[in-house]
Amino acid sequence: LYFNGFAYTDIYMKEILLKQLSRVQEIAEYSKAKRFLNQPGKYIEALIFRKVIYPITKKERFREVNLFFSQRMNIALPASTDIYLTGGKSHDSEIRLAKFLIKNLNQGDNFVDIGAHYGYFTLLGAHLVGKGGKVFSFEPGKSTYSLLDKNTTEIPNINVFNLAVSDKCGLISFYEFPSMYSEYNSKDVVQFEREDWFISVKPKRVDVDAITIDQIVTDNKIIPTIIKMDVEGGEYDVIKGAMNYLAMNNTYIVMEYLASERENSNHKKATELLRSIGYKSYLINAEGKLTLTENIDPHFQLNNIDSDNIVFRKT
Repeated sequence: LYFNGFAYTDIYMKEILLKQLSRVQEIAEYSKAKRFLNQPGKYIEALIFRKVIYPITKKERFREVNLFFSQRMNIALPASTDIYLTGGKSHDSEIRLAKFLIKNLNQGDNFVDIGAHYGYFTLLGAHLVGKGGKVFSFEPGKSTYSLLDKNTTEIPNINVFNLAVSDKCGLISFYEFPSMYSEYNSKDVVQFEREDWFISVKPKRVDVDAITIDQIVTDNKIIPTIIKMDVEGGEYDVIKGAMNYLAMNNTYIVMEYLASERENSNHKKATELLRSIGYKSYLINAEGKLTLTENIDPHFQLNNIDSDNIVFRKT
């Protein structure tokens, strides 16, 4: 049986996933006392490791966890403390993004994850597109990539690449932070210089190989349903390297977007480039649905947030 082109089994699976994800959201909204009572052993371990042990040793601790969609994942503490305690990325923007992916990625689709980190959204995407779909996942950081590779090596519909995605193919400069701040690995660290933690946490500059989205889709002969990018200031270059493809296709682009106080000039330039070829910007609401927004910046001020995932698509 089918409903609006989708098998009832697919619709049922999505409803189950949304229900399971609501448990992640519920735990994330607990008070500290209730979070402790929910899993006292894991809570104490994570807290002591983050506050006491890691600041001394500077060495991450590896754990295997069960994600909300029943997939095992290797994570590193303290970077993935939220996944360790809740079974998912628990920031409100990431919960809404997960809902959006569940609602819009279907069996047989192609999903591109740029800035995949340890592979949380890569694994969720692979679960949603099934055996008939494919996931292409990109992570330039060497240590982060090693966990991404470990998490995906036995999943046949995931293809992982230790590459940056930019506006050209070839070597580029890249900065890697220690484990606790590894989600901030980026091409440009100027954006972090005003952060309190940056004074004591210095990144390591390395050269990494880069590829463009235009090259990715050409090499793999794919039309992705969704391209998710979390590239910490590299947004404009990623979009520049996708213009040939995007001008002729209507793929969802999900961009982690920063408030103006956190230096979002590259996000604005990327947005202007997308709008020049007919893309419009959308907010993801609490149900994972899209709401058109002509001006993104007021959203951050109105909701007192410094980052969010913004979706772009042609009408």
